[in-house]
Amino acid sequence: MSKSARKHPPRQPAKKHTPPPKEKTISPEQREKIKRIVSIAAIVILAGIPFSIGKYFEFCSYDPFDSGAYVHSAAHILNGAEIGVDEKPSAQIGTLLVNLLGVAMFGYNETGPKLIQTIFQATALVLMFLAMRRLYGTLPAAVGVIVASMYLSWAFIAKTGNVKEQYMIACMAIGISCFAMYELSGKWWQAVVAGAVLSWAPLFKQTGVTAMGAIGLFVILQPILKHQTWKQTGRDILLLFGGAFAGILPLYIWMLGWGVKMALPYAFVWQTLAGFIPSGTEAGQAKAASDYVTRSREFVPFDIQYRKVMYHYGKVIMPIALASVAIVIGLIRWILSLRAKKQSSRTPYDRFFLLFAVWWILDMAFVWISPRSYVQYYLPLNASAAMLGAYGVAVYWDKAKSAANKTQWLVMGMIGLLIMIGLSWHVFFERAKGKSLQSYQYMIKTASELRKGETRFRGAGTGEYIRTHSEPTDRIYVWGWIPGIYVQAQRFSAASRACCLPRPAPAVLKEMVDELLAEFKEDMPKFIVDTRKRHIPVERPPYELWPIVRYQGMKQEMFLSPDESAVEAYEKNWAEMLRKSFGDKEAERFEILAPFRKFIRENYEIVGLRQYGVTRDGRLDHPAFGEEVLFERKEK
Repeated sequence: MSKSARKHPPRQPAKKHTPPPKEKTISPEQREKIKRIVSIAAIVILAGIPFSIGKYFEFCSYDPFDSGAYVHSAAHILNGAEIGVDEKPSAQIGTLLVNLLGVAMFGYNETGPKLIQTIFQATALVLMFLAMRRLYGTLPAAVGVIVASMYLSWAFIAKTGNVKEQYMIACMAIGISCFAMYELSGKWWQAVVAGAVLSWAPLFKQTGVTAMGAIGLFVILQPILKHQTWKQTGRDILLLFGGAFAGILPLYIWMLGWGVKMALPYAFVWQTLAGFIPSGTEAGQAKAASDYVTRSREFVPFDIQYRKVMYHYGKVIMPIALASVAIVIGLIRWILSLRAKKQSSRTPYDRFFLLFAVWWILDMAFVWISPRSYVQYYLPLNASAAMLGAYGVAVYWDKAKSAANKTQWLVMGMIGLLIMIGLSWHVFFERAKGKSLQSYQYMIKTASELRKGETRFRGAGTGEYIRTHSEPTDRIYVWGWIPGIYVQAQRFSAASRACCLPRPAPAVLKEMVDELLAEFKEDMPKFIVDTRKRHIPVERPPYELWPIVRYQGMKQEMFLSPDESAVEAYEKNWAEMLRKSFGDKEAERFEILAPFRKFIRENYEIVGLRQYGVTRDGRLDHPAFGEEVLFERKEK
């Protein structure tokens, strides 16, 4: 290497200077968008958990009672039975149509109607959230929709799906939500949709009129309260009525055009206004409903009804407390604004307080109509309580955001949240005597057992036996309110009225028995099931088709001997006992059933007679049929 090379080594190329990477900055708009997405995702998860558990439980279960009756009617009609002639459904027209669609899609089972109910409920919850978010903001809307989802999916009151109250509630919630969004946006089609959907709510159950009543009062009071002009009110009324007309018209065309022998929707209105519709169907149905309530009051004194209502109010105490607090807040704000003689302190959502408060109060009051107080009667008040309660949360949140001492308000909010959790703890984890009582914990456990076949609902064994030992063309009859046996057996009723109403009036019962026996002469069922189901009041003995007796000195009960002298002595003594213990009407019902009992003795025999035993509490028990007694037609 040369000296010059050692003194002057080759120069390295200069390295390029790379500036440090710029830090990515998130714009306020992007930050707000991310925050919104995260909050919506959290709400979907929190509201979706109880909803998903409820649906998991429902789809793993079957309802042997009301849902079974709806599915049987739908399947029978789709099989060719004429409505009102061969099949006289217990369901109202709305519930019947949903079940017709569900059975047509998924067959003679509850899957289709339950899927439609799921769609109804999901739509209602989404629209409730959107309406409350427009009204109050995200946080109050989140509280409202989570409360609604949690209680409307709770099996203790929601039962096992395909429940008429759930369809009715979905219609009410969708209608109220669309109407609220119309009031905020002014988009006329939202009012039309509200009117159409609300008009269908009473077609599932009559108590669906509560939402219609709340909107009617709200609309009429708007010009009186100076919230809008009479011209705007007239427009609202026309849009709502136009929607209702458009929603009901196709149903009228179908029922009148095809001669469907069922009560027309709102026929009592046209009878009152014009008198051109015969009074037979709708008036008879209204009278039957009135008689039902009147008879119920004979069986259930007010003190018993009061205890039942208070007990169930206690089970839904959290939404009741949330709605009650909102009413107190709303009244205080209304009084303060009147005293100040100005509306500047009131927010745009304050005027909707009246709408939700009236809706909730009507739902709370309507549970007192029927003394029977079945658990599903307490479903509607939870939807209205959720939307009303969100109003109270909105007022709190607005105060907290604008308060100088935010910490104090946040502490108050945390205390309120803890109280809500405490009041609803039993919904998720309640235990009674070591066993979960229809809590979400119970729902998950029971649904898993049902999937494995470890748990069965009443009537399953009887239905399976009938399906195995009969042909698809064979007819059966189920006496008592467990129509799910028809669905389990995959058979149809030999009678146009598939099930007996609980404790009808003697005159109604006589008409029913005469009709049954006349229809059985034309098409004698292969099997008849005596469910021996006790109806309110449960203290009274069931109406047995083949009485079970215990004579003096016997260790256990046995079926009454078919010997005529034994039957005559028993019926005389039993009628006298009923008369002394429960009054003349109960004895009269027993005597009216005598021809039906005779028909059974002469034409049927008890299946598995020697396998029947008696449980510790004195109830009949069969390894396959449980409490039911199954009769099979004698071979000629």
